[in-house]
Amino acid sequence: MKLYIDSADATIVESLMKTGVFFGVTTNPVILKESGVRLAQLAEFADRVLGLGAKKIFFQSWGQDGAAFHQHGMRLADISTKVVVKLPATREGLEAAARLSGEGIRTCITAVYSPFQALLASSAGAAFVAPYLGRMNDAGRDGHAMIGQMAGALRHTESPTEILAASVRTPEDVARLAQHGVCHITLSPAVAGMLFQEPLTLEASRVFEEAAKDISG
Repeated sequence: MKLYIDSADATIVESLMKTGVFFGVTTNPVILKESGVRLAQLAEFADRVLGLGAKKIFFQSWGQDGAAFHQHGMRLADISTKVVVKLPATREGLEAAARLSGEGIRTCITAVYSPFQALLASSAGAAFVAPYLGRMNDAGRDGHAMIGQMAGALRHTESPTEILAASVRTPEDVARLAQHGVCHITLSPAVAGMLFQEPLTLEASRVFEEAAKDISG
């Protein structure tokens, strides 16, 4: 299992990376804007995150057509060999993903809501496909069932494309996704923090600490 932090707040990323349980960082233009990170600062941000131990960092390309998505994707990939270029599951995004993948650049098709889109990502040679679990549920779809279908379709077609589940709302979602065979999950800082707040564990830890005080004297 590889867990990622879905944030561009370097202070939050540093705090969570210290736990040793996170593999990397994912971002998109909205997350970058909310954290005040501009495109000109991406290399600096990547250096800091990778210096904290992140093994992968995801940056998302942009543009009005496939050529622009490709051009900007190349710029993002030049930042580091550990960058994975995200592209939306649109015609233009898939076109750029196919070109970038053919050039040896790892890509991720994002904003995925339907199983057939996972197959399109695979056909484009994407390394990852990122379905939005919570947003599928918000739209009245069964997000877990959809992602289960994606996992099955990729497995049965022997595709190397891996699922990177996003828009995950609870720790329980993480466990359910793992049961589908999903090995890459990105979490908002709020949900990531929940992973360390199991009440029974916290109570047991408190009891241990009280006992340790009693025997230390």
